[in-house]
Amino acid sequence: DTMAKIIQNEYNYGEHDDQFFNKGTTAYFRLDCQQGMLADENRTGFYRDAIYNNKHLFKDKVVMDFGCGSGILSMFAARAGAKKVYAVEASNIAQLTRKSVRKNGLEDVITVVEGLVEEVELPGDEKVDVLLSEVMGAALIHEGTLQSLLVARDRFLKPGGIMFPDKNTLYICGIENKKLHDKHVKYWDDVRGFNMK
Repeated sequence: DTMAKIIQNEYNYGEHDDQFFNKGTTAYFRLDCQQGMLADENRTGFYRDAIYNNKHLFKDKVVMDFGCGSGILSMFAARAGAKKVYAVEASNIAQLTRKSVRKNGLEDVITVVEGLVEEVELPGDEKVDVLLSEVMGAALIHEGTLQSLLVARDRFLKPGGIMFPDKNTLYICGIENKKLHDKHVKYWDDVRGFNMK
């Protein structure tokens, strides 16, 4: 029932938040969600170029791709020369990621670890040289995974290891959109003859 509602996008606002923030592990199994992120050339192309243009940060290193989703960043890291990549994903998309890794002949480098970063263990309590993440959503924080990223850093990153990326910049610009304002704010002034503002 939950998966059907996600696929059909039949959640009201509160249910949407519950699925993405409290049960987000099911929301990211949607292929349309993954396809949208992969098709975003600005987003995916930026990561590809950043990794390939900084191969020296990945060559012969142990990498964790936190919230790996489709595994595309893990595959970029492997092609950039990483010795080992742990692709950690809490949602069921991890099953498809394993298949993609195998289809691309990268299973000797990439190990998909399905589970919450707060709960998973790496073989032999291994630590990583690079913590790779692409967990930004709208306004950098929409996906609600910053806390888990910090847990991954504290649990798995070696002293002197790097987070990739290690910073972000958020630009904000105020706008006015009368059509949206009227639809979502002014609407409540007169709902079938009642002021519900």
